[in-house]
Amino acid sequence: MRAGVLLLLLLLLAGTARAAAPEPFDPDRALDHARYLSETIGDRPAGSTGEQAAAGWIAARFEELGYTVRVQPFNFYSEGQLRIGMNVIATRTGQAGYGTIYAGAHYDTVKRIAGIDYGGPGANDNASGVGVLLEAARVLATETVTPTLTFVAFGAEELGLTGSRYYVSTLPPWEWVQAESMVNFDCVGIGDQLILYVDREQDKAFAAALPVAPHAIDRLWGGASDQASFADAGIPAVLFSMDREGSGPCGPNYHRSTDTFDTLERPAVERTGQAAVDALRYLVTTAEPRETNLTFLPLLSVQRIYATEAENAPR
Repeated sequence: MRAGVLLLLLLLLAGTARAAAPEPFDPDRALDHARYLSETIGDRPAGSTGEQAAAGWIAARFEELGYTVRVQPFNFYSEGQLRIGMNVIATRTGQAGYGTIYAGAHYDTVKRIAGIDYGGPGANDNASGVGVLLEAARVLATETVTPTLTFVAFGAEELGLTGSRYYVSTLPPWEWVQAESMVNFDCVGIGDQLILYVDREQDKAFAAALPVAPHAIDRLWGGASDQASFADAGIPAVLFSMDREGSGPCGPNYHRSTDTFDTLERPAVERTGQAAVDALRYLVTTAEPRETNLTFLPLLSVQRIYATEAENAPR
């Protein structure tokens, strides 16, 4: 009788151990997302019906994973016209006082220009990054998180980081001061070298602490992707990107009609995706409680309102 009870306990413990095993990143799921964005939806320039369709599709994927989802519209001017862009925000709320960790990727593409090979379906730039973002969200959807975990698919990145700059500028002051860090995924579908880019010298230490073993950690200048919006607000931020020596930024098809799904490389997506999950797991497990001084939050709120109004003024 005792032997039978012991065997049952061992089986139960073994089942618990199997259930607790970390969920692996699946590059094929990420590639399926990239295929849908770049082939089924296709071009997604800021303010277009393609971008709107992509925003709705991404929101639905986050909702299927159990996240709290909202779509944040924003106005911007392009070619002299007032247009509407959208950020898609998915959140898992953590414990109070533990701050927020952000992960992001832009889903828009550059607009085609007649007569030259410019613009296209944006498979590498940046359906690949959104694929990694969505698959990382799936992997972490059921894991215990102490800080709040927020995934954001940004619109209008190709127009001066408009979506992410709007998002950061409109964070309520209490969320701004609770921001722990941000990781961003852009052009991750082609190459054999994982490069971590930072916009501030002090963020090199943040990037180096992540357990991802990159080929290099480099400094960026001029706000090349959405992590710059967070870095400019004083939030530690890093860009994950894949590269191949001699190929140039974002691969040989950068901002061209040939940036198609068939050019994406599964090993590149797998490399970035596993690094993304490892980094986010590290950040959510090493976060510590934070004390927040609320004395100056009303003043900060007024300053950020003025900054938002200035950024969205007609040009």
